[in-house]
Amino acid sequence: MINQETHILKEGFEEIADIGVRSFTIDSFSKRIKMSKKTIYKFFPTKENLISAIMHFIFNRINSSFKEVMHGEPNPAVQFIKIMETIAKFAGRTPVNKVSELKSLYPEIWKEIESFRLSHQDDFYTILRNAQKQRLARDDINMRSVAIVYINTINSTFQPEFFLKNDLPIRETIRGFVQVVARGIFTPAGLEAIKKYHEQNTI
Repeated sequence: MINQETHILKEGFEEIADIGVRSFTIDSFSKRIKMSKKTIYKFFPTKENLISAIMHFIFNRINSSFKEVMHGEPNPAVQFIKIMETIAKFAGRTPVNKVSELKSLYPEIWKEIESFRLSHQDDFYTILRNAQKQRLARDDINMRSVAIVYINTINSTFQPEFFLKNDLPIRETIRGFVQVVARGIFTPAGLEAIKKYHEQNTI
């Protein structure tokens, strides 16, 4: 059984993903999860405290997924795809206009999101370097440079206004971007491993 604080954070993410931060209130949220406002305020004194904690809760879940994939999946090319699918899943859970609300209303929290993205640069370098060592990625590419460019491209380009302006769905756009990058980085052996993974996991 999860504790009260974790329950608040888990349900808080679902609530914000559904209605956005503008419509999110402690009053309506407490009724939704059948918990007193006093109990919620005991853990999170303000709405902003709660929203920030929810974002860090999601960061921790994504970090756990990173570790799980990197320890449980032996093929680095597939690791790359699995991790990006996890990111796309969380990023695509919330409508773009609701994500835009978060950026405009809570710019400091949005900066934390951007910092979190950049913090995984070394993880991607490790994955791509291992793929190179196993001849699953091209050996004529500087993977350190690729990891830096890749993460910074995601961070600077994949902003709410980009998706809104171009009327693009978040999850599908990320997946398409990953496919393009993968074709430029991985060798035929790496691409074949990715293909097999997709074939085995197609619903």
